[in-house]
Amino acid sequence: MKIIILIFSFVIFIFQNYSYSNTSSFHEPVKKYEIASNHKFKFENKKFKKNENKSKFDPSEIISNCENCKKIDGFIEPNLIDLEIYKMAGLLRPSKEDVKIQKKRGMIETGLKPDFYNNKQCGFCDDCWAIDYTHKREFPALHKGTDLPKKFNEPILAMADGTVVGIFQNEFSRKGIEIVLRHRPEQSGLPYYTYTQYTHLNKMPDLQIGESVKLGQQIGLNGNSGKAGIKNKSRRPALHLAVMYSKSPEWSQFQRGFLVKDGYWMDPLAFLRNEAPYESKEVKKLKSKKVKVAYKKTNGEIVPAGSIKIWPFMCD
Repeated sequence: MKIIILIFSFVIFIFQNYSYSNTSSFHEPVKKYEIASNHKFKFENKKFKKNENKSKFDPSEIISNCENCKKIDGFIEPNLIDLEIYKMAGLLRPSKEDVKIQKKRGMIETGLKPDFYNNKQCGFCDDCWAIDYTHKREFPALHKGTDLPKKFNEPILAMADGTVVGIFQNEFSRKGIEIVLRHRPEQSGLPYYTYTQYTHLNKMPDLQIGESVKLGQQIGLNGNSGKAGIKNKSRRPALHLAVMYSKSPEWSQFQRGFLVKDGYWMDPLAFLRNEAPYESKEVKKLKSKKVKVAYKKTNGEIVPAGSIKIWPFMCD
């Protein structure tokens, strides 16, 4: 009888310990995933943080295969661009350092609002400039531009006279089909070399690298190309508009994207201002946040006449 009792006690002991070990190893991860959504990425990013530096990117051997680019004023090889600019542009494996660099280089919310001439309503942003985008990514992120929703195939217009310096298909990128224009100071009225970037186009632009474009010229068609975020499997058609600038005339591009020597981000609405300041930190200090925005009508008229920068969609 004593032997039976001992065996029974031993079985209960083994069962309790087995159950405890299974509970601690199975249920603990579940509890971590049940935390509030605004903290969820802090937990998930631990894995990201652990893996983010597995492969170090060295730009010193990168050479552009864009032969037409090499004929354009200001072009330099990408291996002459500082690594910080690659991180600013978001062209490398994402890291928390990228966000710090992007903020340092102008990617901060400014509070600017468009005020179209003649009280027109020409468009709005639904995902606006420099907002926290971590909730839409698997990593810490800012929104490197402003999204302007419009119907499919709405003509996208050059915001100023310029030169085509980048056309990318971006098959495996969130940006999708992209075109980049370069504007000299005399073309934009700003004391910098500026670059307007238009992404999510519906098809490849009918333009060539090095081609000159005029204010209001159609440079592409609105779409929703590009890899969707982690929350949505598809996106609405919208133009992702971004602006970079530098006092240096030098720029570059390679397969992954576009680079500006000693570049900074600029709120696209600051680009449309007709007077300084344009830099994000200074713009943020302005009391008046309204920006008078010129536009092109469907009949080709620029409002007001003589404007050298306009909204990227037509307006009536």
